[in-house]
Amino acid sequence: MVLTRIVAMDRSTEARDTARPPAPALRVALVSGLDPTERARVSRMIAGVPAEDTPTSDITDETEDSGEFALVLAERVLAAAHAGATGRTVIELDAEADVMEVGFVLEAELEGRRNEGPPAELHDLVTVARVRDVHRWLLSAAPAPAVDFVTAESLASQIEFATVVVLADAADVSPEQLHSTVGLVQRLNPDAAVVTSVATARQSTGWPGGRGCARRIGRRMGWTRALAEPDLPAASWNGVDVLVFRDPRPFHPDRLFDAVRHRLVPDQVGRVARSRGLVQLATRPDHHGSWRSAGDTVSLDPTGIASWDPDAPVGQEMVFFGEHLDREEIIAALHACLLTDDELLAGPTIWRRYGDPFPAWPLHHDH
Repeated sequence: MVLTRIVAMDRSTEARDTARPPAPALRVALVSGLDPTERARVSRMIAGVPAEDTPTSDITDETEDSGEFALVLAERVLAAAHAGATGRTVIELDAEADVMEVGFVLEAELEGRRNEGPPAELHDLVTVARVRDVHRWLLSAAPAPAVDFVTAESLASQIEFATVVVLADAADVSPEQLHSTVGLVQRLNPDAAVVTSVATARQSTGWPGGRGCARRIGRRMGWTRALAEPDLPAASWNGVDVLVFRDPRPFHPDRLFDAVRHRLVPDQVGRVARSRGLVQLATRPDHHGSWRSAGDTVSLDPTGIASWDPDAPVGQEMVFFGEHLDREEIIAALHACLLTDDELLAGPTIWRRYGDPFPAWPLHHDH
């Protein structure tokens, strides 16, 4: 895994920020995005120096694990801080990096080692996205390439986990495309600043970053807020709808798998650009799964949440975002996947015999 580290002192920001306590020795901005050219352009704008004057260095590690790579990155950042580096360092992540994992691990490592010397902190999480990519991978009803199971999820995750979303091609698209893209970004990440001009990326004093930004964003993504704050408006926002589905009964996995393929599709329910949540399958009653979809891709991954955990949801908690969603049809499709009264009374021993086409989860043994 490789990233480019771009170093620059943001003197203008520190001069205007006199009402705040002294800034830490080194502030880190992580920049993610699918397009390497746009990602590099925004990184240099944030750094505030011309491309030809930008000092860069690649940080390469053998691991493909984003968490392990974040530990390597933390060592480099702390070494720079202890050597006297000040101001801001802009770190451009490779497209394959999991920005959420890098962000959480890097922030925790820097926070845990603040007493070792001049401190460093994760200060900004910047996602560079193209409006055209948002439409192609998330909003368009046209099928995505059958062999690409990564791009849509990466794009949606990068948008969700950001303090700032820069729409790099905003000036080159129609007002309608920009309107719907901004609406989706605001639904997925209500707290993020949305920047529609790359030239203004340098003017970052009003960005909602700062110490602890990864933890704050992690707690306040659009889907977690929709579940935690039932009074949030469900009406269309810039043409983008949100739907929350809850039910205490487990899903029949065969019926849920069939619904994903035939009922929860654009010509039946509208374009579901993104969905997130926690679900419980009847065949796996001991644990909840992490449900996520982005465009045409759907995944159901294991979590560490046991069904008897006091903080675990009872049954299903899912949030859907998209344009012109048919709310009644989505709810009807999901209700049809739930266990019937007779199936519910049969109990977990019978449930485990049901067909289950979803990928198996690794077994966890408690000692």
